[in-house]
Amino acid sequence: MDSYIRQKIDEINQKIKELNSLYHMAAGEAGIGSGEISIWSFLLNSGKEYSQQDFCEMLSLSKQTVNSIISVLTKKGYIYLEHVPGTRNKKVVRLTEEGVRYGNTHVKWIFEAEQRAMEETELQEISVCITMLEKYILCLRKELNATIERKGYK
Repeated sequence: MDSYIRQKIDEINQKIKELNSLYHMAAGEAGIGSGEISIWSFLLNSGKEYSQQDFCEMLSLSKQTVNSIISVLTKKGYIYLEHVPGTRNKKVVRLTEEGVRYGNTHVKWIFEAEQRAMEETELQEISVCITMLEKYILCLRKELNATIERKGYK
């Protein structure tokens, strides 16, 4: 294996872990679980409606993980599930008034910090980074699936 490429893979993985560590620290300061950050981000910042299935797909999380996070947020009174008319059992996740208040007071500062940090980065750098990660993820997925199939792990 090319040692330069191995070094770069390790650097990318280390940077991702460092980023995850920052979010974990911020979640602790906000009084939320680190798994909740992305869901709070969508609920507070997008203005769109999301189902639990949407969160699974967008965040690459298992149904169990999303259900657990949604259950915690529901028990705390921050969200509720609303049935979508015309569907069998689809429900959208909505913030309660308490959820909006808590999110704006205790969680939104994380997303504001993200915004300020990203504003210090050139738009071209952002695009290149995203494009590289997308390509790396696509190629890694392909290679892992091919190896799993070839070795008969499935």
